[in-house]
Amino acid sequence: MKMSMQALSKGVRVPDGARPASRLLTLDPGNRVLYLHARETGSGRRFWVMPGGGLEPGESFESAALREAREETGLEVELHACLWTRHHVYEWEGREHNQFEVFFLARTDRVDVRPRHPDSYVFGHRWWSQDELRRSGDQFAPTRIARLLTPVLKGDIPPLPIDCGV
Repeated sequence: MKMSMQALSKGVRVPDGARPASRLLTLDPGNRVLYLHARETGSGRRFWVMPGGGLEPGESFESAALREAREETGLEVELHACLWTRHHVYEWEGREHNQFEVFFLARTDRVDVRPRHPDSYVFGHRWWSQDELRRSGDQFAPTRIARLLTPVLKGDIPPLPIDCGV
């Protein structure tokens, strides 16, 4: 029985004061993960982040994930499961932000990323294999992605989303 899209994030609660956001663990046919290369303007700090962003008023996590995939990558994806959550308070461009993210497993047959509405801080993208993620010294969000990916690639999907940490 196929689960409805709205049911993927059922029971997820956004902490008070946090901005809700959706992110996508997007896998290609070779099980490579899509990351966007980002740069903070003020500090020049560079890091890799999964496609995604904040929910619009009245929007579900699932709808936001699909919208963000189209805007930031130009890809049509299929959502499969709600995997992880992440609540973090961070500084960006000199201001403190409080964000709660829900990560969905998404699959696509296409690898040609063509953003329709890229974020200004994103300057590139790359499909990463799990081995490449393990070997890289770059900064990724979430930071434990190489370990978090192992059960997903084996098909061991948690029945409820787990906290993936920062």
